[in-house]
Amino acid sequence: MAELTLRGIGKVYNKDVRVLSGIDLDIKDGEFLVLVGPSGCGKSTLLRMIAGLEEITEGTLAINGKVVNDLPPKDRDLAMVFQSYALYPHMSVRQNMAFSLKIRKVADDEINTKVEEAAAMLGLDKLLDRLPKELSGGQRQRVAIGRAIVRRPQVFLFDEPLSNLDANLRGQMRVELKSLHRTLGTTMIYVTHDQIEAMTLADRICVLEGGHARQVDTPSGLYDTPNSRFVASFIGSPPMNFLETTVKEGSLVAPSVNLTLPPDVGPLPPKVLVGLRPHELGLKPTNGGYIDATVDVIETVGWDAHIHTKVGPDETDVLAQVEANLIADYEHGSPIRFWASDGAIKLFDPETEKALWPKGRAS
Repeated sequence: MAELTLRGIGKVYNKDVRVLSGIDLDIKDGEFLVLVGPSGCGKSTLLRMIAGLEEITEGTLAINGKVVNDLPPKDRDLAMVFQSYALYPHMSVRQNMAFSLKIRKVADDEINTKVEEAAAMLGLDKLLDRLPKELSGGQRQRVAIGRAIVRRPQVFLFDEPLSNLDANLRGQMRVELKSLHRTLGTTMIYVTHDQIEAMTLADRICVLEGGHARQVDTPSGLYDTPNSRFVASFIGSPPMNFLETTVKEGSLVAPSVNLTLPPDVGPLPPKVLVGLRPHELGLKPTNGGYIDATVDVIETVGWDAHIHTKVGPDETDVLAQVEANLIADYEHGSPIRFWASDGAIKLFDPETEKALWPKGRAS
């Protein structure tokens, strides 16, 4: 069990290529923390620095209060699960899971006990004598996780472990990983670019952009109170809509837009950027105000429909998510009025893109 403290962590390659800047994180003992962000944001580099596979250029990393910047990977008591399963093809499941313990010259009886316990935990107990080529993708990933479990590390590090699986297997493995964390109670740090994985797995999420930690919070905190336009647009699927509006007599107005200003919002600049999530736009009148739009494309997704529309003379894209049975009378080119849910509006500064209301935490 371990807690990690990162202070001012930075990474620079070749003296002038900066990948990470000023990362401050406190990862609690037993916490499931997810590092999420777009490709190239530095999340895998940060994980590799924690593992000791990349040199820390700036700042300090402490595990249980001990600075480990110069400690080699083998002495940090961490176990890493990679995107590629990296199994030995000529070894059985049992041999793959036992390999790291064999190298450490652990007694055979202890190895067998640990392997069988991990296999039972992961549903691999009947597959121990199979070779990797005889397993499905999900089973191979379980073996890779099992290989980490038998070491009983202080911290598990996962680098996009589900990205090679199909959608159904990813969903199944998310549930299994969450259950595994609950069973083991071990600190876990998980990297992904998939915000659905981040939202469903994490106790807390660190959102990275351009090498900076933009916001660290619980999944609900990030969703409900993003501290910037970037976080608001990255967290949530489908992504948030944004409209440029003018503050006028208790309303937020623009061509084809008239939204009710939230109460107790405080002073605002003359112009603000309004954020509305697609599911917060409906076809029934509310006190939250309205948006008049023109239908562009309708996607029916089972019980609901995604209505892609154009708003105003600038044809700003606005997406609404409504019940599929309500859109039978609409087609390409149809006028449509969306009503905003009461209290759903989020406000951002159009210049800095920082949240004006409600304000999320930076870390």
